[in-house]
Amino acid sequence: MALESGGADDGRKARRSRSRLKIVHAFKDLIREGMATPSAPAVAEKAGVGLRTVYRCFEDMGSLYRELVSILHEEFQPRTLQDLETPDRTVRLTHLLANRAAIFAELEPFLLASEAKRHAYKALEQDYGYLLRVERERLQVLLNPDGQLPDEMFEALHAVTSFSFWRRLRIEQGLDCDAASRVMARAARALLTKSPPPILIKAGA
Repeated sequence: MALESGGADDGRKARRSRSRLKIVHAFKDLIREGMATPSAPAVAEKAGVGLRTVYRCFEDMGSLYRELVSILHEEFQPRTLQDLETPDRTVRLTHLLANRAAIFAELEPFLLASEAKRHAYKALEQDYGYLLRVERERLQVLLNPDGQLPDEMFEALHAVTSFSFWRRLRIEQGLDCDAASRVMARAARALLTKSPPPILIKAGA
């Protein structure tokens, strides 16, 4: 009987796991399709499950947002890592700009959805802080590992390569992704017109 009970428990856990995955992916798809704040009934319908199943798998919408944030981190975090071999800052900046434009274009619906609910869910507020830290840290590693950039230049580069700047170009100024990418690149490259010497790459680094 103990074995039978264990098997039933395992079956329930497997079904719950499958349901959770379907619900999260439905939630993700709805946001990607332009629904900034999907409701639980909308998620249930998209996932093909009952509303009660949504609340059995996730105690509230906040826990669903937390799960989505975790999935997005796993998907996009590896893509922020870039080749550091070239000592040329302008080449590094070109790589950074292409990488960020691609990531921002894909993450845009999720980050805009996060803005709409950030005040309500701690996970989204924490994720926003994480985004700001990653933007700054990767910029430091790629463009200023030797500390040779003037502080004001670094801060200006931080501003014009951020999602906040991308958001302004896309939403407030109404540019499409290609145009936003070009404008972001023009602004960032203009700041490096009088750039410091190439980055010194130490042997064995």
